Amino acid sequence: MIRFIHSFFIFILTTICSFAQERGSEFYLPAEWEQQERVHLAWFGSERRDSVLCRVIEALQPEIPITLNIPADSLSDKIKAKLLSYDIDLSKIHFHTDAFTDFWTRDPLFFIKNKFELKIVCFKYSLYGAYPDLLGEPIPDDVKRIGEYDERLTEQLQLPAVKSDFVFEAGGIESNGNGTFMIIQEMAIQRNPGKILREIENELYRTLGAKKIIWLKEGLIEDITFKNYGPFYKNYFGGGANRHIDELCRFVNDSTVVLPYIQDEYIKESPVDSINYYMLEENYRILQNAKTLDGRNLIIHRIPMPDIEQLKYTHVVNNNSLQEFGQFGFEIGDTIYRVPAASYTNYFVSNKVVLIPKYWVEGMTKRQKQNDEEVKEIFEQLFPGREIIQIYTLSINRGGGGIHCMTHEQPAIDK
Repeated sequence: MIRFIHSFFIFILTTICSFAQERGSEFYLPAEWEQQERVHLAWFGSERRDSVLCRVIEALQPEIPITLNIPADSLSDKIKAKLLSYDIDLSKIHFHTDAFTDFWTRDPLFFIKNKFELKIVCFKYSLYGAYPDLLGEPIPDDVKRIGEYDERLTEQLQLPAVKSDFVFEAGGIESNGNGTFMIIQEMAIQRNPGKILREIENELYRTLGAKKIIWLKEGLIEDITFKNYGPFYKNYFGGGANRHIDELCRFVNDSTVVLPYIQDEYIKESPVDSINYYMLEENYRILQNAKTLDGRNLIIHRIPMPDIEQLKYTHVVNNNSLQEFGQFGFEIGDTIYRVPAASYTNYFVSNKVVLIPKYWVEGMTKRQKQNDEEVKEIFEQLFPGREIIQIYTLSINRGGGGIHCMTHEQPAIDK
């Protein structure tokens, strides 16, 4: 009897160790809050946007190494002078020259890991679904080269590559690190015409280690790209990444998410907010009924949206812009509104800090300031032990993205 118990104990122990070893060797898309080795960023070449980049580096540098991609060696001295004006320690930055790196470093790159190894998953790239679907043209060579950043990085870092013929950007996929993903369904279908949802799911299982996908219905209206980049409502134009999840909903731990809500007064005042209200509430109902891979209900924290009407900028059609807007029936003298990709969910989590956007500046309404303050308080509760740093991001939001879009963490592995 004693011998049987001993043998049974050895069998159980061996099984557990074997399972742990198997789990340790399985590649997966890590959650952003897992330990990071470094952060990858890219120089833009615009004074206002690079000022945001400098603020991001300033906030990250004390606690994590930075790799900064620059477009040409000839710009190195100018870029370093700009960084020094922010008292940034250049010795802690690795400069890498890549003529085709996009400012939105997140999107053409996916790191997957197990306990001891990193790989890079190389998806195809279509400039956020613009080619060929929205513009009706084949993908230009320069766009292809932007999308091949992941392949160039595999050579630079000497990492294995996992190749895929499907189209995805990293800002469009949210992982809790335990096999549960959140993705906007319309994004996945638009990027991969001719593919059914089951085929898309199977490819994400194969490449990124997904095991369960929560499909949200639709993104924020200003983050949806329409045919030929046309208006989404009357004279309102967006300019986001075309249905990215990081503008809409994010994990803050493996069973907790943040999702915006629209304040009542905004619904009455803004056509943008009145449209987004219905989209957000539909996604809220989906999340209320969703479960993680291990069967837990999601904890959902609602956070405010910034005051979009305060942040939109106005353009009057002139001779220079008539070609762009004339195709949609606008004439010289007509007023156009550009709505930035502004959302508090476009934040970045690093080892010791969380970088979140803020939008209030002198001259804006009191409620915009209250939004910034409320979000900061919520994030302080959601990320105990990490410093919450607010960065004014409107200039990059007007370019179609945010803090999360411009950063990309390289996961740490055991060595």
